[in-house]
Amino acid sequence: MATQKLRQVEVFIPGKVMLAGEYSVLRGGHALAVALSCGMTVKMEWDPQATQWEIHSNLWTEPKFVAGNQTPQLDMLCRAVQFMAKQTGMHGGKVTVQSLIEIKHGVGSSSALRLGICGAFLALKNGPDFTRPGGISLEATHTAWQLQSEGQSAASGYDIISQFAGGLTEFSFEYENNKWKPKWFRHDLEGLNDIVHVFVGGKGAPTASTMQTTSSWLDGGNRFEKLTDISETLIDSINVSVLWPDKSNLRKLTGACGAARHLLSGGPHFPTELATELSGVTGLDQTWSWKTTGAGGEDAIILIGTRTFIQPAAEKLWKSGWHRLDHQFTMTGTHIVSMTDETGKSILGKSKPIIDATPNSREFLK
Repeated sequence: MATQKLRQVEVFIPGKVMLAGEYSVLRGGHALAVALSCGMTVKMEWDPQATQWEIHSNLWTEPKFVAGNQTPQLDMLCRAVQFMAKQTGMHGGKVTVQSLIEIKHGVGSSSALRLGICGAFLALKNGPDFTRPGGISLEATHTAWQLQSEGQSAASGYDIISQFAGGLTEFSFEYENNKWKPKWFRHDLEGLNDIVHVFVGGKGAPTASTMQTTSSWLDGGNRFEKLTDISETLIDSINVSVLWPDKSNLRKLTGACGAARHLLSGGPHFPTELATELSGVTGLDQTWSWKTTGAGGEDAIILIGTRTFIQPAAEKLWKSGWHRLDHQFTMTGTHIVSMTDETGKSILGKSKPIIDATPNSREFLK
């Protein structure tokens, strides 16, 4: 008699960086974000006989244990496992998380954790969703957003969707009958690497507290309305410059980027020392520009412009301890890497799910 094995799944989730639309996306605007090849894998083994989940990660040294009947966990990963165990009725097994996403860089570690855990649980419970690129069901994004909203004061879910879809994702959302209704479409990446450059090396900024204080500051002086207008212009400028990177469009793009940075420069977490360092570089907001990303502070920043024009700014950043992120933009979204049933047989079969299933850059993913 063959030994029964545990059902297993491994899910990959890319990183992300927000290019434009921070905060304004919470008030009806759009966000523009791009997936990064640095990512995270979530491996899960479901044991129907077990009564608790054993969690391992390269983020800590000792395993953690989660049982469904405990009080809600404070640890982000443990909370996600506990929540999904209750939702699916899967009460035990083993979870292993391996991450190449640096938490302090602000490029999607928390959203990757939530999306990966939700996707893995649902895949083991219901099987792969072969109607979706990568085999991960859309339900996983909704559940990950629920967990994100629980952990933060406000959450648009742009990061979850950009990591789910991959590529350059334009995003907005609304509520309908108290339910989160995300809308997005994905652009091609060709040309983006030539004009958008991600740098990291700052001390980082905790998302929840940074969002709370910055949102309060934006509520004064009609700043939210101003930021929304500026962000929409910046998003349009990026999209146009990716397709037609001529001198005129790049000049408009650097000006729009500068306008966004100037408005946010009065915020409580803006990196003023870094801004002072870069303010003297020739061509700022004309031939090149820069801005913070996501919640702001000293998470990742982006430099805008061709490699030739950003070089003096890059050298300034290197001297200040910043460096170009080693990972490229990617069209690959969240997907099942491997999955087996209780006999050890692959559930995916001979043909893997298509990861890049959007031939048209303006095709809506619903």
